[in-house]
Amino acid sequence: MTTGRGTGWLAQRHECKYLVPESVAQRVLRRVESFVTPDPFAARRSDHCYAISSLYLDTANLRLYHETRSGDAQRFKLRVRAYTDDPAVPIFVEIKRRIDRVVHKLRCPIPRGWLPGLLDGHVPDVSALSPEKRRSLEEFVRLQQSLRARPTLLVRYDRQAYMGRDDDEVRVTIDRRLRVLPMPRPEVWVEHPRFLPVSMGGVVIELKFTNRAPAWMLDTVQACDLRRISFSKYCNSVDRADPAAQLAT
Repeated sequence: MTTGRGTGWLAQRHECKYLVPESVAQRVLRRVESFVTPDPFAARRSDHCYAISSLYLDTANLRLYHETRSGDAQRFKLRVRAYTDDPAVPIFVEIKRRIDRVVHKLRCPIPRGWLPGLLDGHVPDVSALSPEKRRSLEEFVRLQQSLRARPTLLVRYDRQAYMGRDDDEVRVTIDRRLRVLPMPRPEVWVEHPRFLPVSMGGVVIELKFTNRAPAWMLDTVQACDLRRISFSKYCNSVDRADPAAQLAT
């Protein structure tokens, strides 16, 4: 079983999303504050927020977008995630697969310089990687090549992130300020002047846990009258940016 930002298929994750006004998000934070602590990345900032930018890959006809938008019970996303533009810091290739309401994630860090060749199917020497990360990388390349998935757009947002004091697989996150940038090249940017704002109609709270939610999390859902929704940052960003039209020009 993995913890925190883990990579294994064995860690079956539940991710419950709620779209709420900022005032409700603040109520949630007040209720959970004694049960959580900022995650290691958020702890570096006084507001417990950090930026996330993901390069999403898709087919020419946006197959993965349409599977998500239609709510297919079994679907996945291919993305490359960055937390900084520092070229010395690794980026992460990820497969996020959903089977009904259970989420499985494979994830592997790579140097930025690997990305262009990787998306052309060239896997460099990975002998230094752990077997788990090597399998994650190979599966990412296999899916990307079989679909001929290519860079489509960047999705960027700010995340306020906490993890359980007693269980670091329990997480509470609040995502704000969603932005998008059509990106047909193998590039991941956290900061870029051409990002477009994407309206969310509120902020997105995610409650994440493995197997069973703790009692305090269930109490919070009830006390704050949270109603679970399906919300895809990728799909909403596609709707805003229309990458198919962008790529056709």
